[in-house]
Amino acid sequence: MQGLPGLNYLVAEVNGANPETDPRVPGKQQSVISFSKKNAKHINVEQGDGFPSNVIFNGEECALPKELPKRSGAYRSPVNLLPAFFLAVFTSLLLTDRWS
Repeated sequence: MQGLPGLNYLVAEVNGANPETDPRVPGKQQSVISFSKKNAKHINVEQGDGFPSNVIFNGEECALPKELPKRSGAYRSPVNLLPAFFLAVFTSLLLTDRWS
């Protein structure tokens, strides 16, 4: 089975509306995910190894983010619970000391 010239994936050369006269290419590969690291012994995930360098879906190259995803990429609340806890304890100590 041969794909279109210059492409490293298979695309049907015809519409395939009439399967008897123009059958689609069997086993059509729709997506290609390529990684730039060839040596699997020295993979460093923190530097971006293991994140695809190129993604092709249905013959079109997909956009990838310019920055790699980070483990700490989740939303962080600006309010820290530790100062709020100490403020609550300090306030309760002041209130109990005042009423004694």
